[in-house]
Amino acid sequence: MSRYGSSIQKVPGFIRKSAAALMDLVPADKIPVFNKKYLFHSRYEKVKSLLKEPSAKNVLMSMTQQMNARDLTELFKKSIQQMPTYFDSKDLAPHNYSVLSYMMAVDYQTYLLDDILQKVDRAGMSVSLEGREPFLDQNIIEWAAQLPLSYKYNKGNKKFILKEIVHKYIPAAMMDRPKMGFGIPIAAWLQNDLKPFVDMYFDEQFIQKQDIFNNDVIQKIKRSFYQGKIERAEKIWYILMFQMWYDKWMNNK
Repeated sequence: MSRYGSSIQKVPGFIRKSAAALMDLVPADKIPVFNKKYLFHSRYEKVKSLLKEPSAKNVLMSMTQQMNARDLTELFKKSIQQMPTYFDSKDLAPHNYSVLSYMMAVDYQTYLLDDILQKVDRAGMSVSLEGREPFLDQNIIEWAAQLPLSYKYNKGNKKFILKEIVHKYIPAAMMDRPKMGFGIPIAAWLQNDLKPFVDMYFDEQFIQKQDIFNNDVIQKIKRSFYQGKIERAEKIWYILMFQMWYDKWMNNK
């Protein structure tokens, strides 16, 4: 769980509700100085959402989604129906439920399947390399799922049991280093090489003719990103990817 989520859960309910109500009255763009800070708007809305509902589901969604239900409602011109997702899953039996177990179950069915494994497979296939993930053997997964939570997350130490085993063979100094991800420079791409595509697919006439999105919202997202990085680059990216797909496969019908 994020440090924001765990901290907010400790705040008494009446204080949380009062703070959330105050934040409803004072939008992020009305707060001087901070309204120009990078990602302040999105973080402000996430904190407000967690104050209203500091549940495990809401904490996880705030960590992983770029657009909440309100954002999506404003984005589309017509009303939309949101389909149930694995975030709504009730597969975990009550006696097996914990915040960590819930988050891991959702990750198994979303982030792992649709993100991490996709990247590994595509990267490997691009150089004719067959990749294998031995820790995802069904028997290992089922066994690991039944381990006590302290074996997985111990006093802030993630992957505890795995690290304890690996330390027998690899020096701890080599293993205990900051995590190094493989994030791509989306913001830099959108500000430079891909900006002509954003200009094309976020164009007011294109949006109006398409008749899917609320043009005012689209232009606000684009403007706020290029003027001050208020919006996350991923939000622009997701819309752009849809627009390019739509233009290729739907406009040519």
